[in-house]
Amino acid sequence: MFEIGFSELLVCFLVALVVLGPEKLPKVARTVGRWTGQAKGYLRNLTAELDREAQLGELRKQLEDAKRAVQDGAQSFKESVHKEAGTLQTSVQQEVDAARDAVQTAADDPAGKKP
Repeated sequence: MFEIGFSELLVCFLVALVVLGPEKLPKVARTVGRWTGQAKGYLRNLTAELDREAQLGELRKQLEDAKRAVQDGAQSFKESVHKEAGTLQTSVQQEVDAARDAVQTAADDPAGKKP
């Protein structure tokens, strides 16, 4: 990002030494170092938070995909159950009709003989 060579650092140090003097330069250097450390810490926290948000977004997407798959499977199962229930109801109705016809035929024949 910034390309500062050794010669530029040396010039900055000499200017700071002349401007601040030998008594204030160590205090200023400590303060600048502390601020730099805090800025790096804030940047690390920000980066970690952004990574967590990205992972959370991915997890939400996976959760939505799984939810959609479960809903599709449930709908398919529901349709299968309704189809089978309809077929079973038709079969039972046919058996009931056949039994009713047999009972009616037996009731119509007083001697109990088969026609």
